[in-house]
Amino acid sequence: MPTREGTAVAVLAAAIFLLATNLMSGLMFVLDALLISLLCVGITTSLLPLRGLRAARQAPARAAEGADAPIEIALTAARGGRFLSVEDGWPGARARGLMPHLLPGVPAAVTVTPRAVRRGHYRLGPTEIASRGMLGLFVARRRIAGSDRIIIWPRMRPVPSQVLSYLAPALDGQQAGRTREPEDFYGVRDYQAGDSLTRVHWRSSIRRGALVVREFERPRTPGATLVIDLDRRQSPVRLDGAVRAAASVLRVARDRGSEMVLAGWDEGPVEHRQWEAAMDWLAGVVPCGPPLPEVLPVLAASGGHMIVVSSTPTAPAVMGMTPILPAEDLVSAPGAYTGLVYTDDGTVQAW
Repeated sequence: MPTREGTAVAVLAAAIFLLATNLMSGLMFVLDALLISLLCVGITTSLLPLRGLRAARQAPARAAEGADAPIEIALTAARGGRFLSVEDGWPGARARGLMPHLLPGVPAAVTVTPRAVRRGHYRLGPTEIASRGMLGLFVARRRIAGSDRIIIWPRMRPVPSQVLSYLAPALDGQQAGRTREPEDFYGVRDYQAGDSLTRVHWRSSIRRGALVVREFERPRTPGATLVIDLDRRQSPVRLDGAVRAAASVLRVARDRGSEMVLAGWDEGPVEHRQWEAAMDWLAGVVPCGPPLPEVLPVLAASGGHMIVVSSTPTAPAVMGMTPILPAEDLVSAPGAYTGLVYTDDGTVQAW
């Protein structure tokens, strides 16, 4: 594809050719031949670097909403190339990087950093390499498809100390007269992604040369259940706010080492106990469930205190429940609620 400069040169060459034909001027024929030669060089030097070009992508499996997700792309070309533009990412979040010089047969890497705009499960689009050649008169492009996927977790906000003190009894298993029995230490195991650093056994880690964490017996009392309202009547924008609030509370429970189950309704009751599985599920949820009053009795049957992130300010009152309601619906009625609310960006705060 010609650039603006290439189009201008092509138009000029055609005009000079017509003028030279009418005037039968040898000098103008020579000038026209020079311009045509430049066009040929531009086409050739833009196409050659893409012949035999190979690209290997290394992308993160997960990223957080609002953060950068660096993708490293290694290029190998049989003929080398200069000033190659590399674009990669997923729908709605693509970025470009520049490869100044690529030697023949020598791999070279470039990093592009698309910003994760919205939560979800995405398939990375094709890697697109563009070559402008030596003269910049033409742009040749090549797309290399891949099968990589990325999960964008919802945005998480810090929870203020006032809110944390309000949630602490539920997170620590002390609501509704329950007491959390002590956990007995019985060994260590290898560190896994998502483990709290407070449980790292440093002495054993230094001896082994790798991180290990203390393993405890599970408490016999049930932990808290975090319920997110997936009422199909709510808008996707409203659900995004609820998802971010749930993720923020879930992060607090993880950092405190509290046992928490994430629950919802996705063609039936759904529960997640592992941190990464819970966040992966939150990344892709859509409003597809029945109204909250129909869901809560089913989820309450499992026992334990419930922290409910509701999409409406009319969350039903259930014994052993802490509701977290949308703040924007309560602005018009100050003083009507004294618990916790959340904003669209996922900030949980006292009202």
